[in-house]
This record gives sequence, C-alpha cells and structure tokens, in this order.
Amino acid sequence: MPPKVKFTREQIASKAFDLVRNEGIAAFSARSLAERLGTSTAPIFTAFDSIEEVKLAVKEKAIELYGVYFNEGMSGKIPFKGAGLSYIKFAKEEPQLFKLLFMYYDINDTVHGYHPGDSVYSDKALTAVCSGYGLDEKKAMWLYNHLSVYTHGLAVMFANGNSMFTMDEASKMLTEVFNALTRKAEAL
Repeated sequence: MPPKVKFTREQIASKAFDLVRNEGIAAFSARSLAERLGTSTAPIFTAFDSIEEVKLAVKEKAIELYGVYFNEGMSGKIPFKGAGLSYIKFAKEEPQLFKLLFMYYDINDTVHGYHPGDSVYSDKALTAVCSGYGLDEKKAMWLYNHLSVYTHGLAVMFANGNSMFTMDEASKMLTEVFNALTRKAEAL
C-alpha cells in the first residue's frame, strides 16, 4: 500500500515557490523544503519523482507570474516599451524569481523571456515593434536585439539591488535609446 499523502503536489510546489521567491534558488534543496513543510523529505518524494521535478514546478509558477507582468506591460499605451518596463519591474519586485528565470540558465532551459526568439513573450514584443512602428521584420529584429541587451542590463542591476536608477529614470533611458536606435533602424 502506498504511503498516505501528507501534502499535495500543489502544496509542496507552493512552499517551494515561496522558498525560492524569498531566499533564491541557492537555498532550495529537498532538505530546506522539508524544513519549510515541517516534515521529512519523504512527502516530497511521494508527490514528486525528483527534486528537479519540484524545481520545474517552481519555474512554471515563476513563468506564470512573469506572464502577468508582461501582459500588464503589453496592455499599456506603448506596448513594446511596456514589455521592457515590465521586465525591469519584475526584476525589481521579484529579484529571486528574475534570477531563476533570466540569469541562472541550465542546459535544459527553454524560457528566457524577453530575449529575442526565446519565447511567446518575445514573439509578442517583436510583433508590437513591427506593427507599432512600421518596421519590417528584419529592422524590427535588429531594434529588438539591441533593446533587449540594454533592457536586460537595467533589469540585472535592479535584480541585484545595485541600480542607481529609479523606474522613471529607466523609462526615460529606454525612450532615449529607442529613439536613437529607431533612427538607425530606419536607415538600414
């Protein structure tokens, strides 16, 4: 007879998500999760086949939360800028989850978010550039590539807690760089 389920998969995944959200992925282990649950590691491995499976559940929850930020940004007055600012805002407000999704890559990662060609989010942002600014796909991708690097740099500064900029300043900086690069893209 299988052991009685003490915690559901969802309860374990939620506790693991909270652990990573508050303390970072480096603090995540079967032992630290069991401690948070107030139990041994046995219930974790009753609900999940491996600690990697739990980590994947945490990533899925983090991606879902990032999607809320992204969609909020895309619904703004300037969708492409909103996408970039939502990326930075996510880094500022959820630094440990940002690091998990966008700074700690492993060979099996498939979601990197805002970076060109990496996910549904980048496809939506690229479409916003094409439709919003009348650029063909080649010019839009060129612009998007450059702005992605710049935006990621700002976001990393916020995630690491060493940004010397406010969100308003970051917004103005994105506008300035966008305007300069748009002029260059049009000339390509």
